Amino acid sequence: MAKLERQRHTAKVGFPVACIGITPSNQVVLGGGGGPGRSGVQNKLAVYSIGDAGLQQQSELVLKSDEDAPTCLAVHPKEGALVASINGTSSDIQAGSSRNLRVFTLAKGRIRAGKATKTICSSDQMDYQKCIRFSSAGSMVAGGATDGTLSVVKYPSLKPVTAFVGAADEINDVDFGEQDRWLAAATDAEIKVLLVADSSTVKSIRDPRTASGERAVFRFARFGTGKADVLFTVLNTRSRKSCYVVQWDTKTWARIGTRRVAHSAATTFAMSHGGDLLAVATASLQICVCDARTLKVLLRIPAAHSFAITALAFDKDDRRLVSASADETCQAIVLPEAWPTAVDRLAGYARDHSPLLAVLLAALLAVLVALFTVHT
Repeated sequence: MAKLERQRHTAKVGFPVACIGITPSNQVVLGGGGGPGRSGVQNKLAVYSIGDAGLQQQSELVLKSDEDAPTCLAVHPKEGALVASINGTSSDIQAGSSRNLRVFTLAKGRIRAGKATKTICSSDQMDYQKCIRFSSAGSMVAGGATDGTLSVVKYPSLKPVTAFVGAADEINDVDFGEQDRWLAAATDAEIKVLLVADSSTVKSIRDPRTASGERAVFRFARFGTGKADVLFTVLNTRSRKSCYVVQWDTKTWARIGTRRVAHSAATTFAMSHGGDLLAVATASLQICVCDARTLKVLLRIPAAHSFAITALAFDKDDRRLVSASADETCQAIVLPEAWPTAVDRLAGYARDHSPLLAVLLAALLAVLVALFTVHT
């Protein structure tokens, strides 16, 4: 773990980051800022390259100071474009004319604003879109808002696929699954899986609890990449003292795996593009990387940032994990090409904590290898 800590590149971006996206060309897009008013911190979208030298800024777009900062963004899976949710001015919101969902194109080193539409039904300035996701084909955009509005629009027209759905609580996460035919929406009390075509219910999962029965809330929900029959959910206990990752079989809707990831509430979540890794950041400022199959924690990075970790994303090659924070920094964490086995971790612990134990373990392994060789 100490070696991995040294392979961390940090960039000071100059604004509190709320959201991250990775482009098809493996650029990092950051969104955030100080929000509406005269905080002195600009609202921005910024693009960074990522490589062996770390993170290097390529371009940025300064947004209006009387509007909100981007609260969430999603990058198109195939094109140089992204969508971000940005609340308009207070007068626009009160008048019901705030076109929060906005398209931006990335070309020739510049970020350009495009179409925009309204996907939040509320006229309350405190409501905002909390999550946003492109379908895997890039033909639809789903969003969930704090007022419970669940929206699905076509891309690039931004016309509604169906009438927007109203949830009883704020929507924490959304994701497309089953070849973009399904949409999962997570609220604190329920995961609802809907048919995209008509918003009818495929499955409702309620009353989230840990394996021991402790009451919890649903924080994130994502369909397994390359694994159409798995849904991953992240639970925070109501005490906010622990977070868990849970696997669901989407053929039978049986709960097939549960593991505690950390003794702290999850604040953000990401899945690798290959679907083999999960990443969770916690309120204790720790980042955990897990095996998506076994849910075992492969890596823990304590004190990853100095303030709340707001966003995580794997790069296109799954070689780096990018994290961002309200502390106005962004990091690229280099991941190992091969993860250590349980024996490797035990040996590393012994080496770090007791030289004598390391010697004894090495001798034991040598004996086991010899016995195995004799009997094969």
